[in-house]
Amino acid sequence: MSSRHDRNREFEAGLRDLATPEWNNPAPGTDAQTMHGLHVASQNVLRLATQTYNAAARGDEAAAQAARASLEKQLGLTTRLIDELLSGGADQPTMH
Repeated sequence: MSSRHDRNREFEAGLRDLATPEWNNPAPGTDAQTMHGLHVASQNVLRLATQTYNAAARGDEAAAQAARASLEKQLGLTTRLIDELLSGGADQPTMH
């Protein structure tokens, strides 16, 4: 295992279980449809990240690039959903 991989584990340690009450009982006033969309989008991000990792691990550059491109698009969608939830539907993008 590389030292690069070890650093990524620090990020993973802070992840919350997807079965936490926030996923099943969003805050009052939160758009349930948007929350569901965010949940699905988040699952897609994880799936695409795994596909990207697996393709890179196999040395399959074409598959890794294709999965990465899909991941980039999905991250954009997921970020927009988060922005919508945080801003209450207003079109104010999150500053990164």
